[in-house]
Order: sequence, then structure tokens, then C-alpha cells
Amino acid sequence: MILAGESLLVIILAIISGIIGILAALLLYWKVQRYPMGTPRMREIWSAIREGSKAYMSKQIKTIMSFTVGLAVAVIIMIYFVYTMVMNIESGLALREAALTGVSVLIGGAASVAAAFFSMDASTRTNVRVTEAGKKSSFEALKLSILGGGVLGFSVYSLSLLGLAVLFLIYSLISGGLAEEVEFRMALDALAGFAFGASLSALFAQLGGGIYTKSADIGADLVGKVEAGIPEDDPRNPAVIADQVGDNVGDCAGRGADIFESVTAETLGGMIIGWVLYVLTHNQLFMVLPLAIGAVGIISTIAGILGILSYKNFKEPFEPMSFGIIVSAIVSIITYGAVVYWLFPGQWSYMLAAGIAGIAGATLVVLSTNRYTGLRSGFVHSVAEASQSGPALNIISGLSVGMRAVAEPIIVIAAALGVAFYAGKVMPIPGLEQNWLMDFIKGVFGTALATRGMLSLAGTIMTLDGAGPIADNAGGIAEMAELEEDVRANIEPLDAVGNTTKALTKGYAMASATIATLLLFQAFIQDYVAREVGITALSAESLLKFMGEFLNSLLILKPDIIIAVLIGALLPYYFSGVTLKAVGKAAFQMVEEVRRQFREIPGLLEGKAKPDYYRAVAISTENALKSMALPAMTIIITPLIIGLLFGGPGIGALVIGATASTIPLAIMMMWGGATWDNAKKYIEAGNLGGKGSEAHKAAVVGDTVGDPLKDTVGPSLHILIKLLNTISLVFIPLYMLWLLQGIL
Repeated sequence: MILAGESLLVIILAIISGIIGILAALLLYWKVQRYPMGTPRMREIWSAIREGSKAYMSKQIKTIMSFTVGLAVAVIIMIYFVYTMVMNIESGLALREAALTGVSVLIGGAASVAAAFFSMDASTRTNVRVTEAGKKSSFEALKLSILGGGVLGFSVYSLSLLGLAVLFLIYSLISGGLAEEVEFRMALDALAGFAFGASLSALFAQLGGGIYTKSADIGADLVGKVEAGIPEDDPRNPAVIADQVGDNVGDCAGRGADIFESVTAETLGGMIIGWVLYVLTHNQLFMVLPLAIGAVGIISTIAGILGILSYKNFKEPFEPMSFGIIVSAIVSIITYGAVVYWLFPGQWSYMLAAGIAGIAGATLVVLSTNRYTGLRSGFVHSVAEASQSGPALNIISGLSVGMRAVAEPIIVIAAALGVAFYAGKVMPIPGLEQNWLMDFIKGVFGTALATRGMLSLAGTIMTLDGAGPIADNAGGIAEMAELEEDVRANIEPLDAVGNTTKALTKGYAMASATIATLLLFQAFIQDYVAREVGITALSAESLLKFMGEFLNSLLILKPDIIIAVLIGALLPYYFSGVTLKAVGKAAFQMVEEVRRQFREIPGLLEGKAKPDYYRAVAISTENALKSMALPAMTIIITPLIIGLLFGGPGIGALVIGATASTIPLAIMMMWGGATWDNAKKYIEAGNLGGKGSEAHKAAVVGDTVGDPLKDTVGPSLHILIKLLNTISLVFIPLYMLWLLQGIL
């Protein structure tokens, strides 16, 4: 294959941008380590948290990679068998495609767990230094939290961009002597394995980390706060170190893998959509444009971090964070416009409009999160006030807020989708006919551009998300080291804002996942149709013909489509139920262990003896690793069964049902859970009776209910719908059995 001059330049630009991002992460990593670590007691606590985090991550990585290797082998066998035995493809060509896809699965999985590990490592190196910085001021603590979070933001985004660009360049150079359009499609098909490996690792990382952190958190809160009446992060609590470890392996490592998977899957989806326009116009730039826009994210992340650090006079820490998001969005729009003007001078204004729709949608969703979950939010205060009447009303009030919160982000996302689709639809492309199918293809490309625009904020959002658990750990270290009250007072506002930043990151991830699901779904349709036309031959006319037939096959009146939609709709509920059961089981064991230590270790509650922290860490580790397999396997097996029974249209219906069901459920869980959490913190700040009051005890119960919803199940749900799509892409050859053999 021959990449045209500008297309090759775009790929090189993406590779250079990825390298710059990784160098920026290393620079911040080096800068963070130059800050002091504090007293010997602070170092002792830090060491326990770091060692616990590393021990869990090493075991989780081994588990994930073992599973990934098995799936990679299965993918190789499946593709080779279907291509040679069923579709009569020449064995050398089939082996090439199978091997490249399988290797991509392995590389995607490895890169995803690397992103997770880097996120955890940066967090555990920064936390104690933030505690020490808190001795000076809240601003110094915030600045260092942002620098630590920046390591996450740059490394996660850059690894994805660099991995995709390098692999696409390599795969494009491996020629099988076929038509150029077919060669490029086969390169993108192999890259689908990279996205699948990333999605699989992200689900395991989020599930395992979420189960770990919430079992420890619930055990620490229920026995420590409610039963024993001791403060949060009190060193007498046996689960307190496991709780701090959970912040790193769940909120940092899990989210790092999540955002890595989002950037990867959505960039690939955009390239597949662009490939269709390349087939129709013979312009390769449509195919590589998502990689070019990827460079925008590196620039906007730098601008966002500088914006936050330049904002010094603030009343609450969320003010500089909001400012950083706005700066990042403005810079994204400017650089996005420059890129599309350079590559598409005749269509740049339409492309920019679609990109602005995505950037504006992401910004509005992120900022609106604070309206529902921030410490000053009226919704949070209403939940706190309901706590005065007991835990039942606290839970009812929190559920009400979570359910109402669903409307705003979905309306924003729908509006962004509509604007982007229309901008793409009316975009003039010389040489294309004007009909409904061409308008549809261009409209879908518009949504791809909106998704890439939305993802240009990923580095900045990930920076804020990383700052949350870092500040949370810093507050815990200050409490356990029994530092002066003014130090804890400087760090406490960051901890509370950290809950909001984690909520806004989850909202952002959900918004991007929603648009990405449409994008990946359309990529699946177009890739499925392309293989239906023929693996080794292709024409624009046949591609359009079969695509129109496929879209017409998605009639809701057909029983197989209805069945697939219903199964898709039930998936997130079953998945959530299994995951919550796992958290409950692990939390029960943690509660019993904390009670046992309080009961059996003489002088523990009086502060005369030390708890066995490592037993609690071991319980969380063991349960998290055992419990993440069943929900993950449910998501992997279901589309394979549906695809064999109902073919490509059935898979499309399954994804539609799952998406429509998952989005409101995830938002309700994540924002409702964050509201419960900050309602508790509002009371702990001295309102409505303060710590130890009946309202506080009720709020702790509500927070305990919300914890697994916002930190385990909710964040896993948007990975679920993206994993469904990447599985669908990778296993298209398997669904060909239904098409070719006439199953049913």
C-alpha cells in the first residue's frame, strides 16, 4: 500500500505528538519527585499504601494478560478458520490477517494495563508529597495534585495515540498484493484487535479496582464510623490502608485504562468511517483525519494544566479546575480548526462545526456535573437535609437526584449528536451523489468528528480525575499521621472537590461513550458490509448497495431484532446485579475482619495497639481478582451467541438495546452516588449537627449505598457498551457463518 504524502505526514505528526505527550508525562513525573515527602510517620503510611497498590496491580496485570493471551489465540484461530474453511480465502492472506489481529489484541491489552499501572504509580508517588505541601497552603496542595494528575492525563492519551499511529503505519506497509482499498480495510480490521484488547483490559481494571476499593471503603465506614464512632481515615481502623489503596487501583488505575480504551476505540471507529469516504472519493485524508485531530488533545492538555496552575486566588478548588477546562476547550477549538483547514480547505467549516459540537457537549456535561454533585449544590444540600430524618429518606432523596440528573446530560449529548450529524450531512464533497445513503454516511462522519473533538479534552479531564484520589490519599495520610489541624483543613477542600472531579470524569466518559457507541456501531455496519461484499475485492457501488440493504434489515418489527434489542436492554441490569453482589460479598468479609480485630486485639480502639492492615488488604485483593471474571464473561459471550443466531443485524440490535438501557442507568448511579458522598461531606463540614450526629450516621449509610454505584458499577457500564462494539468488530468473521451458511 502507498500512503499519500499528506496522509503519511499526518501519521508522522500523530507519532510525534504521542512522543511529546509521553515526554511531558515523564517531565511532570520527574518534577513531582523533587518535592519533599514529609515526616518518617508520613513515609511509613505512604509506603504501606504504595506497596499494597503495587502488590494488587501486579496480580491484576497477570490475571488480565493471561486472559488476553487466551482470547488472542481464540481470535487467531477463529479468523483463520472462517477465512480458509468457509470463505475460501488463500491461506497465506488469512494467516496474515489472523496473526495481525491477534497480535493487536495482545498489544492493546498490554498498553491498557500499562496505562493503568502508570496511573497508579504516579498517584502513589504524589499523594504523600501533597500532604507535605498542605502544610503551606491549599494552593500548593492543589498545584502538586494537578502535576501528579497531569502524569495520568498525558501518559494515557499519548499511549493510545502513539500505539494506533505506529500500528497503522506498520500494518499499512505489510502488503498482500490486493487492491489498495482492501489493504487499508484489512489494516483497520487488524487494528480492531487493539481496541478490543484495550476494552477488555479496561473492563477488568475497572471491575477489579472498583470491587477492591468499595469493599474496603464500606468495611472502613460501616464498622469504623457507624459502629465504633471513630473518624474517617483513623489509623485505628484496620481497613484504612486498604481504603487508600483502593483509591489508587480503582479511581486512578481503573480510570486510566477506561480513558485509554475510550480514546483508542473512538479514534479507530472514526478511521473506519473515514475509510468508507476514502473508498468513495479516493482521498486518504478522510481515513487518517482522526489521528491528525488526536494531536490537538496534547496541545489542549498542556493549555488546560497551565490554566489551572495560573488561577491562584480562588474561594474553592473547583474554580481553577473549571477555568482549566474552559481554557482547554477554547484551545481545542482553535487547534482543531487549524488542522481541518490545513487538510480540508473546502470542507473545514463543516468539520469545525461538528468538532465544536463535540467539544461544547463534553464541556457542558462536565460543568453540569458540579451543579448536581458539588458541595454548594442545592441537590446535595437537599439530600443532607433529608438525612436528619434517617437513612431511608437519605436514600430516597439521593435516588431522586440521580434519576433527575439523567435528563440534562442526555439532552446535551443528543443535541451535540444532532448538530454534528447535520454538519456532516450538508458538507459538500465533490464527486459524491446526493441521496439519502450518501447523506447518512457523511452525517455519521460528522459524529466521528464530534467524538474526536470531545476526546481532545480527555487529557485535561484525566488530569482532574487523577488529582481527586491523590488529594483523597493526601487527606488520609494527614489524618493517620495525626498532623496539625490546619494541614488537614488545607487538604480537606481538595478531597471534597475530588469527589466532584471523579464524578465529572465519569460523566465525561459516559458522554464520550454514548457518541462513541453510535460511531462504533456505524463502523461495525460498514466493516460488516465490506466483508459481505467480499474479503479480497471491493467496489464503491457494491459497498453502497449492501449497506442500504443492511440498514433496511434493522426493522424493529422483525422478531429477531426485537429479541436482540431486549437482550441488549437487560445486559446492563444483569451485569450491575452480578457486580453489586461481588462488592457486597467482599464488603461482608471486610466488615467481619474489622470487627474481629476490634474485638480480639487488646487496646486497638484505645490507640495502644496497631491493627493488622495487611490482612484487610489481602481480603480486598483476593475478592477483587476472583469476582471480576463472571460479569466480564457475560459481556464477551452474549454478542457471540447473538451474532451466531441472528447475524450482523442481530448484533446491531443488541448494541442499540444495550446503549439505550445503559446510558441513563450509568448516569443515575454515578451522579446519584456522588451526591450521597458530598451530602455526607457537607454534614462533616459542621452543618446539620456535624460529625457524630444522627444526620451524619444516616448520610454515612447513604454514602455506603452510593459508593459501589458511583465507583464500581457505573464506570464499568460505559466500558460495557464500548466492549460490545469492539467485540462485534473483531468477531465479524464469526458472524459470517450465519450469513454464508444460512443458520436458522
